This record gives sequence, C-alpha cells and structure tokens, in this order.
Amino acid sequence: MRYLVDPEIFHTYPLFRRAVLIARGMDNSTEVPEVLALLRESETSVQGGELASPYEHPRLKPWADAFSSMHLNPKRYPPSVINLVKRVRKGTMLPYVNTLVALFNCMSLRHLIPCGGDDLDAVTGDLCLTFAKGDEDYVPLAQPDVLEHPPVGEVIYMDSGNRDVFCRAWCWKNGDRSKLLPTTTRAAINLDMMTEHAETELPSIAEELAGLLKNWTGASVDIHYISPETPSFDID
Repeated sequence: MRYLVDPEIFHTYPLFRRAVLIARGMDNSTEVPEVLALLRESETSVQGGELASPYEHPRLKPWADAFSSMHLNPKRYPPSVINLVKRVRKGTMLPYVNTLVALFNCMSLRHLIPCGGDDLDAVTGDLCLTFAKGDEDYVPLAQPDVLEHPPVGEVIYMDSGNRDVFCRAWCWKNGDRSKLLPTTTRAAINLDMMTEHAETELPSIAEELAGLLKNWTGASVDIHYISPETPSFDID
C-alpha cells in the first residue's frame, strides 16, 4: 500500500504540508478518563478573543481560502477545524467518540489544524489526496445508505482501489466506510498545515500526538512528512 499526494496539489497550494501518523496495535476500545480531561482542557484553549473571528485567524484563513477556491462557501461548508472551534465556542462539549478521535480533536483545538484519521483495514488500494474526477463514490459519515459523487476539481482523500472517498473537500466531511471504531487497531492519521512555518512547526505537533497515542492506546507509531520533495511513502 502506498500513500501519495498528487503533485498538482502542491502546485495549486504551495504552502500545504501534511504529517501522516501510521499507528498499529492500538487499543481504541475504552474511554480513558485522562484523555477525556485533555479534551475538555483543549476546548478551553479556543475560548480566547483571538478566535472571535476564526475565518481571519492566520492558521485558519488559508483553509477558508482553499475552500473558496474549490467553489465551496467556507461559512456554509466550514473546514473541520473551523467547525470544531465554532462548536466549542458556542458551548458545545465534543463527544468522546473513541480515544483516537478524542486525541486528534485535541490536536485540532490546541494547534488549530485539520486532523483526521481512517481505519487502514478499510483500504483496498492506495491512499491518495488528489483532485476529484467526478466518478468517485462518497458515503457520508453516519449515512451508510447515501451515495454522493464529489464534483470535478474538489480536493478529495480517497482509496484508489475502489475509488471510495474517505474525506470530501480536503478536510470537510469524513466518509462512513473508513471511520474509526472502538475495534480499530490500525489507522492513518493526517495532520495538515498551510502556513509559511508549516515545515518547522508540524513535526513537533506530530511528535506530540505520537506520544499521546503510545501512552493512551499502546500503539506503535511511524511518522511520515509529505511535501513537494517527498509526496509519497510506502505503508508496510
């Protein structure tokens, strides 16, 4: 299995960088009180005045601009990290879906970056971040009987084997078929940045999440960095 980003993504969005954590042997089956406490603590980190206008924050604005470039109104279809910030600032406590989801939601809130993950046992081909051709299949999260086809040109994260879309509009909505479950033991977790300092800041964030995964799920974790110079890697 390979993991690859279409080089055209970097041509269109030159500041984009991604860290990918490959976690194996995790126990994602039980709620961990310490992780729940970390999630609640992370929620408080976005209550400050600098996030009163999240669409103008220097870490979040590039994602809103990217959505606009895909002809998506980011206020109607907010990037996942902006959606999290808005929900929390309105007083909503995020649900503890499972430990892995809770941990990458913590990272999203603490560092204001899009984070997401997928069950590697659901993958039939290669994992690809690319532009939609219009014939890919997308089943929305928690709507297993709904089938959509992303429009041509939308940035999608997909399985090349069955052309199933794991995430629409880069970091908008996850798919149902690769969702993380309490039974998940292998996962690919994506951490994204689109700023001038992404290459220097992203590694420390990835290492932080890797440490949390090792500590609270018992996973072994490999970290890979995606850039124009290294747009792909092999998953053993």
